[in-house]
Amino acid sequence: MMEIRECKHFVKCDFFGCNNVAKYSFSTKGIIKRDLCFCEECLKGMYEAIAKLQIPKAIESPFRLNKKTKKIKL
Repeated sequence: MMEIRECKHFVKCDFFGCNNVAKYSFSTKGIIKRDLCFCEECLKGMYEAIAKLQIPKAIESPFRLNKKTKKIKL
């Protein structure tokens, strides 16, 4: 299970080249048994990048719309 928590320790952001102080820690508790720490700017950038990849799907309506129209013959 993955969790995001506020960082309680004074650590640097884990993104390469970022020297800001980390505000949030990302815990995987799985294969990587380490907390990844990110500053607020890097976390927002990561969120925006993921949002571009994930497209929300529409929810199906609980009722069926009758799309067929009756044609009147003259």
